[in-house]
Amino acid sequence: MPAPFIGPAFGTTYRVQCARLPAGRSRADLHRAIEEVLAGIDRAASTWRADSDASRLGDAAADDWVPVAPDLLALVALARAIHERSDGAFDITVAPLVAAWGGGPPRWRSVEAAVGPPTEAAITAALARVGMQHVESRASHHPAGPALRMRVPGMRLDLSGIAPGHAVDRIGTRLHALGSTDHLVELGGEVRAWGRRDDRTPWRVAVRMIDATVSRDVPLADGEAIAVSTIRPGQSPLDPRTGRPPTHAARQVIVRARSCAIADAWAVACLVLGSGPPRARADTAEPDLLPLAVEFIPAADGPR
Repeated sequence: MPAPFIGPAFGTTYRVQCARLPAGRSRADLHRAIEEVLAGIDRAASTWRADSDASRLGDAAADDWVPVAPDLLALVALARAIHERSDGAFDITVAPLVAAWGGGPPRWRSVEAAVGPPTEAAITAALARVGMQHVESRASHHPAGPALRMRVPGMRLDLSGIAPGHAVDRIGTRLHALGSTDHLVELGGEVRAWGRRDDRTPWRVAVRMIDATVSRDVPLADGEAIAVSTIRPGQSPLDPRTGRPPTHAARQVIVRARSCAIADAWAVACLVLGSGPPRARADTAEPDLLPLAVEFIPAADGPR
């Protein structure tokens, strides 16, 4: 197999392994395509750069329509669908809560910075600015173009639980359009497989378990994605419904899905829930938006 493509992206790294270079395409062609996809998503969805579409939306006045790239519109649409199917456990408007707990980009914390756990009043104030129902979308076919607006002052988006998976999907799709039928794409630990290895065996990934000393070798079928979410000290996902970290015994969740963005988002949602998709939602939701499998790994010492 040719050498993998490796580089920085979104504060982490990506790795793309092709079984072979597609006919008529050079390494430079594929590398350029990968970097173009990443640059476009960064301009649209990054919360760490002030000039991204997501940051401009957060800086805009409430009720103002902000023109955005189709990438961000697609991310918000998928996030909204998983928000509904997870009973609100996945919510990309959680940014004010993240800031209240001292996380996110430093500029989020210029107004509210936590030293230790936030006060009850700070959590209540942040929760008032959280909710997917306050985010409205204007479709790409609208005469004025794709746009988003948020109806409550002080709202911001946090796309860290879905944008990496979305980038994996977009990179893999772009490579397929360039003629590659067999490749594995990984970004920040989120992975999706297309086709098979050069020896026609399934792609395999090493999933690092919660204690960081053991890895599990996992095969991936064509089109299958895997994402892992872990509760670590100071890095716990927040429950957007309560404003606090989850308290159940599960410390890690491994999710398989039909796309990496879906796996990425459900890994966060299931870790917040402490369970798989709510049954009432799972019974009625479109199958393509639900995980293929969810596995929970408890900590040896139980809940913390």
